[in-house]
This record gives sequence, structure tokens and C-alpha cells, in this order.
Amino acid sequence: MRRISLLLVLLISVLSLAACTEALPTAEEIVERMETARAGMNDAHATVAIDFTSPDQSGRIVMEGWMQKTGETDAAGKPIGRMRVEVLEASEAAMVGTIAVSDGTTFWLYNPAENTAITGEADQMKDAMQATPAGAATMLTDIIAQGLDAVNLEVLGTEQVAGNETWKVLVTPKSETTAQLQLDGIIEGTMWVDTELALPLKLAVDARDFGQGTMEVQSIETNSGLSADIFAFTPPAGTTIIQAEELIAQMSERAPTAATIEEARTSVSFVLREPTYIPAGMTLIEVRVVGTSTVILNYSGDTGSMSVVQSNEDVGRDREPPAGSLVEEVTVDGVPATLISGDNGQGSLLRWEVDGIRYVIAGTLSGDEAIAVGEGLE
Repeated sequence: MRRISLLLVLLISVLSLAACTEALPTAEEIVERMETARAGMNDAHATVAIDFTSPDQSGRIVMEGWMQKTGETDAAGKPIGRMRVEVLEASEAAMVGTIAVSDGTTFWLYNPAENTAITGEADQMKDAMQATPAGAATMLTDIIAQGLDAVNLEVLGTEQVAGNETWKVLVTPKSETTAQLQLDGIIEGTMWVDTELALPLKLAVDARDFGQGTMEVQSIETNSGLSADIFAFTPPAGTTIIQAEELIAQMSERAPTAATIEEARTSVSFVLREPTYIPAGMTLIEVRVVGTSTVILNYSGDTGSMSVVQSNEDVGRDREPPAGSLVEEVTVDGVPATLISGDNGQGSLLRWEVDGIRYVIAGTLSGDEAIAVGEGLE
């Protein structure tokens, strides 16, 4: 009897070991499953939470969204879809109640706090949202959908997300994709794909100029048969209407442009300072200039990434910090400063002002390192 029990224990151990060492799917297999799931999904209803930290803003947004295919395709042969997103919670109270709607032809972005609505052709919606954390994450999923020719994928393992088993995948746009689609803002992302649905349940994006953020699905249902009425929108009486093409033109004027340090110095009216202390493993990889008011120095390396922002305009001083973050009042060279640290201790944002010039240091560095960088500016 004892021998039989021992054999059973050994058998169970072997089976458990086999289950734990089951081969992970390859990147090609995961992309294929995602493409199959995407092709077979006619509609979806989900609640999503976004947490983000960037040089000029930080916070949390919880949104409820609906998506539905129209059954039609555009000139390029891509499916035309309808969508609706409503902001349920937000660190910035004025964003609560914001609605974004597209019926596949026209889109509306309505802000009830200001009673304004941006409208335009459906394909302009992505341009209008491109400079937001949600826009960066959406951009990454669109790149992934193009297949392995557009990205480098590394399957890291499996992990639980909201009680669901997922594949954890590191995603990096290939250099030719970055150049072709002008994606200088994206360094890399981590994606958690539901092993059963083959849909991303979580995205973590390191978007350089945009900052860092996560987008996590809290609930989702697919192919439930949504009514097309969900995607209709009529602005309330008295709403101020803004045409998207006018807004996009304004954004392009303020879009960050690549420059050298010398070019950046002559582009702004203040004295541009450079850090004498840089965290180990990081090097300056680019200089970005926004109009004539802001310079962003981007550093990256094996140990992480960091942005040093200098501006004579408001760069988010009054933005609410993300939920769960630690906010401390510190000093930088004797000047009062605010240090915001993530709850995981792997990221921080430091901001202060001297003689009308606002400074922000943000990235995957500790609070002490951010202070050291700030005090080393010359």
C-alpha cells in the first residue's frame, strides 16, 4: 500500500512538473491568435483603467467603451468600425462625463465641463487623441496588428491579470516602423494577452515624450450584439463646436521636433541647462523642442529612461498625481520642489520652478536620483 501511495505521489509530481513546464507559444503563434480573435470580434464592451505619468501631466482615468464593426471597409480594405467611450472616473474632475463617439463616418469628442465638442471625419479622431496616454496605447495595439514585420516581440512568460491567465510579451516597434509611422515617442511596451480570448488585457507603455502609463481591462464582453444607436451623438443645445482639422493644425504647430543641443539653445528665450549627473547606464538619445517655449532632453539605456523638461510655460504643475502615488515636498538646490513617486518605487516625477522657468524630471528612476539630476543641472 505504501509503495502504491509513493507511486501516486511520484506520478502527481511528474504531471505537475509537466504542466508547469508546458512550452510557451511563440511570438508568431500569439500574433496569429490575436489576429484571429480580432477578425472574429464583431463588437465589444469593456471597462478600462489608465494610470499615467508624463512630464506635463499625471493621473488616472477609468473609461467604459463600446466597439462595433460596420461590415464595411475603407479605401485601403480595412474594416470600418463604430466606437463610444465615456469617462467614468478621472483624477482631473473636469474630465468626468467626457464622451468620444464615432459612427464610422463622423466623430464627436464632447466635454460637458466646458460644454464644447470637437467634431470631424472619423479618421481624424486618432490624430486628435494621439498625444494622450490612451492614444499611445491604442497606437501600440495598432502597430502589433500589423504583424511581426512591424515589431519585435519577446514572450516573457505567463502572469495573472484580474484573475485571468495571460501571456506576458515585450513589444518594441522595429526601427523602420518607427521611422515610417513617425513613432519617435514610443520606446517599448509590455502586453499581457489573455490566453483564452487572445485579447490584450493590459498594456504598459514607455512613450518617452508622453511618459509612462498602463492600460488595464477591468471587465470585457465580446459579440453580445450591440445596438447601432449606442454610437449616435447629438451635442446638447448651446455646445461650442470645434472642427478637428483646426485643432490638428494647432497641435502640429506645437508638436515636438528633433534638434541638437545647440539648436535647442537658440530656439528658446531662456538659458538651457544640461545635467552633469545622469543615472548609470543612461545616455542622451534625443533633444526635442516644442515651439519656442519648451525643450525635452530624453535619456535611455539598459537601466531605464528619463526625460528632463525645461519650459517657460505651464508644464502640469497643478495636475493631480496618480492614485496610490507618494507625494513629497522636497528641495532642489534650496528651492521648493514636488516629488511624485509611483507605488512600485520604479518611477518618479520631480518638478520645481526657478525665475519663471519650470523644470520637470520624469522616468524610471528613483526619487533620490531625480533630485540628484536636478541639482546637477548647469
